[in-house]
Amino acid sequence: MKQDWFVAAVLGVSMLAVAQQPPKVINAQFHTEPVGAGLSATVGRFQHSNGPLWLGYEVAAVPRTRFSVCSGDGNSMDDGCCGVYRLEDSDNSFRTSDSNQAAQTNIDVLVRIDHGVVDKLRFIGTGCRVDAGGLPFTWITGVQPDDSVAWLSGLVKPEDKRHADQALAAIAMHETAKATIALAGFASSSNPLWLRDKAAFWLGAGRGHDGLLELEKLANDSDPEFRKKLAFDFSVNHDPAAVDDLIRLAKSDTDTRVREQAIFWVAQKAGKKAVATLKDAVENDPELAVKKKAVFALSQLPKDEAVPDLLHVAQTNTDAAVRKEAIFWLGQTHDPRALAYFEQILEK
Repeated sequence: MKQDWFVAAVLGVSMLAVAQQPPKVINAQFHTEPVGAGLSATVGRFQHSNGPLWLGYEVAAVPRTRFSVCSGDGNSMDDGCCGVYRLEDSDNSFRTSDSNQAAQTNIDVLVRIDHGVVDKLRFIGTGCRVDAGGLPFTWITGVQPDDSVAWLSGLVKPEDKRHADQALAAIAMHETAKATIALAGFASSSNPLWLRDKAAFWLGAGRGHDGLLELEKLANDSDPEFRKKLAFDFSVNHDPAAVDDLIRLAKSDTDTRVREQAIFWVAQKAGKKAVATLKDAVENDPELAVKKKAVFALSQLPKDEAVPDLLHVAQTNTDAAVRKEAIFWLGQTHDPRALAYFEQILEK
């Protein structure tokens, strides 16, 4: 199962200061002002307005970040924008990609304030055209990435899943190392499971090697439910070492459900290491549930690999339940080699 995800990059602070340009905002009462005493204080001042209004600012993105943002049914374009991004459109989507589209070096963080509170939080690639729906839009200049991460972290609250989701995603896109530190903090055992899960996902999907180092620490967590979710987070990390960490989880975790989940995601990575891990689980894992999961994972490999491996299990495994599982998945392949094997069984 191939999935499109992003990795990350950055211009230096001095280059960022030169590169920052106001966004292409239409249908807005547009203003520009400096960040002044800090982002938190600046946003707080706007929260005294009844409003609705939009704020925006630019920060450096992690290296090689590729994504597009769309309003309604917009189709992605080569520049990562889906036409005009309509801020007041309730149906907006975010898509990550490993395609050949140009990587984002900076992102625009967009904040909607209504009746004194942050109502919505979004981010788009710098350079996209924005429609503010006729509302006031203030572009804040001079925002430092660390200051942005600190302010966004203040929006991550256990009782507010919607804003927490939006803020964690935005934090993950920041180039600064402070973003990794913030996400690791939210993934710690002091937080609710749903928040830990979200933060760990963004460590895997958005923070590259540094995120992987944090995931490796979390792999020793005492909560098996959390470790089960980590298997997916390892699978979406693009550091080559993530495959080895996922394999270790599949082989060595003390919880059966964690090993099952890790086995599933190992299969999606393919490659010689992954196949060897699946075969080893079929033969040597102490739990039948894990063996069956590994047989299923073998069946998801390309047919030229899956059929011979399933035939081997069906013919040689010492556990009748495992052999039965392999025979079932062989039947789903509709491969001539599987049919020939079934004919042999019936003739006996």
